[in-house]
Amino acid sequence: MRITVTVEDPTPEVLERLLAFTSEPGAEVAALPDTRWTPERARAYYLNLPPRAQQILRAVVAGDGWCSADVARGESGRSLRGCTGAFARRIREGALAGRWPASLPVPVETVTTMGAVVRLEMPNHGTEADPLPAFRAALSDLHGEG
Repeated sequence: MRITVTVEDPTPEVLERLLAFTSEPGAEVAALPDTRWTPERARAYYLNLPPRAQQILRAVVAGDGWCSADVARGESGRSLRGCTGAFARRIREGALAGRWPASLPVPVETVTTMGAVVRLEMPNHGTEADPLPAFRAALSDLHGEG
């Protein structure tokens, strides 16, 4: 039998009791990195993005986890070079500030063909680790969209 226990932000007392329990004979403990997007994390992340990156993220969420490069460029047709780097930078900055774990995956990635960006998408779409539901909930709370 395998039992999985998840405790988010455990108090020192809970952590102490959990460690005592797992020290029993036959218990094996594996600490897994926290890689789950929650609506709260998604909201904080979104609010810390620059406006252009927010626009791209909204387009990806509205597109059910992806959008074409043309949609992401918008009517201006501006290049996507550099603006997608904000997604990774905000992960690092938020982890340093203690807003989320450093293991949290970047929620938007570029897909290129022959060096050109063709679309932007959320990694792990359709899996248990899919960030889309968390971002839908966050954007719905903020803008009534998602």
